[in-house]
Amino acid sequence: MNANVSEIETERGLVKRISLVSVGSTNDYAINLLRTESTDKETIVVAESQNKGKGQRGKPWISSPGKDLSMSWILKSPPQPPAVFNMAAALGVLDSLRLITGNTDISIKWPNDIIVIHNNVPKKISGLLIENSWRGDVWAAAIVGIGVNVGKESDPKHRPEFKLPATSIFDVMSKHISPSALEVVILNSLQHRVNNLTLTGGIKNTVSEFNSELFGAHSERVYTVNETAHKGVLQKVEEDGRGVFSWSNHDERNNTQNPETHLHSSEVIWSW
Repeated sequence: MNANVSEIETERGLVKRISLVSVGSTNDYAINLLRTESTDKETIVVAESQNKGKGQRGKPWISSPGKDLSMSWILKSPPQPPAVFNMAAALGVLDSLRLITGNTDISIKWPNDIIVIHNNVPKKISGLLIENSWRGDVWAAAIVGIGVNVGKESDPKHRPEFKLPATSIFDVMSKHISPSALEVVILNSLQHRVNNLTLTGGIKNTVSEFNSELFGAHSERVYTVNETAHKGVLQKVEEDGRGVFSWSNHDERNNTQNPETHLHSSEVIWSW
């Protein structure tokens, strides 16, 4: 596989950049890179075309070749704890998209989707998939996969796996932007947010800010837990990554019991 290797200059220094014309998944490429080579502290992998992009719950992430950003950021020895690192990464992408679009009506759908309110409708503009590399009990590296819908999409049937309608930077700004122009803005924001974890009070502040940016928090909606729909309210996400819910009274007629109040994101499906 031909790779163009260069460097990208961020506010915190140079980062190795590996550019691919086509790849199955930038995250898979990054994971294999960690297994087979001595990689730098930080590396980004970007691809013009990604034909096996990965989203949450094993679903595909579908992007338009040459129009959207498909990028994975490798960070060795990331700051603990992993759940709060994930929050910092989501906040970093959120920060960068606000800078790029000038739109402040953007939020995080727990755990790792970025939502923009466009024409009074919540739409998905970006998503993250964070995978980890472990050496025994040691967290060796994090791979932050980032997909951003950038260009105008002519096919209305595009991205059929999205439960939310999709939007793009073009739709929000009515302006064409090269996907590569997003890379340094996103990297700067990621580095800043992750570095904050190492500061005094950084973990607590990150959790607090993540909760302040949550889409749909504190409002009742329907969630599916254990294949059963329940009305409930997402109150917050705790430092261990679990969502804290309050549930409406259980249905005695159908003997439907409320779920647990503390759940991991993998245990909850949003019902739209």
